[in-house]
Amino acid sequence: MDGLDGWRSKIDEIDYEIIKLFQERMALVANIAKYKEENNLPIFQEDREKKVIEKNLKYVTNEDMKEYAEEFIHDLMNVSKKYQCKKVFSEKNINLDVKECRDKKDIDSFKIGYGGVEGAFSEDALIKYFGDKVKKVNYEQFEWVFEALKEDKIDYGVLPIENSSAGVVNDVYDLLRKYGFYIIGEEYISISQHLLGLKGTEISDIKEVYSHPQGLQQSSSFLKTHEDWRKIPYHNTALAAKLVSEGNDTTKVAIASERAAKIYNLEILQRNINNEESNKTRFIVIGKELENSEDKISIIFKLENKVGTLFNVLKFINDYGLNMLKIESRPVGNEPWEYYFYLDFQGNLQDDKVKDVLTLIEKNSSYFRLLGAYKSKY
Repeated sequence: MDGLDGWRSKIDEIDYEIIKLFQERMALVANIAKYKEENNLPIFQEDREKKVIEKNLKYVTNEDMKEYAEEFIHDLMNVSKKYQCKKVFSEKNINLDVKECRDKKDIDSFKIGYGGVEGAFSEDALIKYFGDKVKKVNYEQFEWVFEALKEDKIDYGVLPIENSSAGVVNDVYDLLRKYGFYIIGEEYISISQHLLGLKGTEISDIKEVYSHPQGLQQSSSFLKTHEDWRKIPYHNTALAAKLVSEGNDTTKVAIASERAAKIYNLEILQRNINNEESNKTRFIVIGKELENSEDKISIIFKLENKVGTLFNVLKFINDYGLNMLKIESRPVGNEPWEYYFYLDFQGNLQDDKVKDVLTLIEKNSSYFRLLGAYKSKY
């Protein structure tokens, strides 16, 4: 029977046979999954997959269809891997040692560390997240916050992780992995960068400008109009303001907040010099234990440097209907062209879909760690 209806009817018959064969195939896949589990074999075996694809492509007689046949076989094998993981690990979900969130009624007793000195944007984020009743402890360098948490000198730490115009704070990503702490919350702060100097400073006097690298980067367009100035990276915007205030040199200025100007008795020489009008920085709250809360998951993982490995991980998230929020990569120290991936997606650890996805990613990664489960603030 020719014509549209006839062709569709024939396709329906073929689809029926395909589904029957698909179910038979997946039953065998489940048997293989059990065998792999019992014999401690990996789900993904690249050499085997290549042989299967090469063998089956020989059966394709229409050259025009070979490209599509290869894609079909590849997708079928990905479905098989996903099913194998589900069969093997459905009763062995990722081990999550989750603590209940600390009772906020005890908040007055909390000691919270942050990078910088009084007037730092990190302090603003701390106050916005915890309120102003907690005891604040400042540290000159980001790593000192991690060290203080490690030594139980503080309960939590607050650190910048990314800016809407200048990008990520790489040091903090690296320290998260190094110390093995967790993200238990986040906060966003609107950032307005100002040029600060001693009272009486003239723009024509300036020779050096100090700020955190992010502060310099966020104000790069303004700084390009003063190419004769030396741009000197400093530990923190507020520390840069403090440095300028303690000197007696009108050739030195800082890029920092209006609050820092008030605290260190500096004059605002130029307001709002940041590149973007809407300039926001995301801060994370770190703790020693995983605390499950609300709707955002952060993970870190490392993959073999092979074609398709990252695609497969991202496909797990898509296949389970979860929304990826961002992904960043950081080089692995002594391994050229190898990367750690930091990924955020929407979800809650109580959701079985989230547990399944985390398990699938863990089992397909050479390194994996859950970084946090917390309430999204954006």
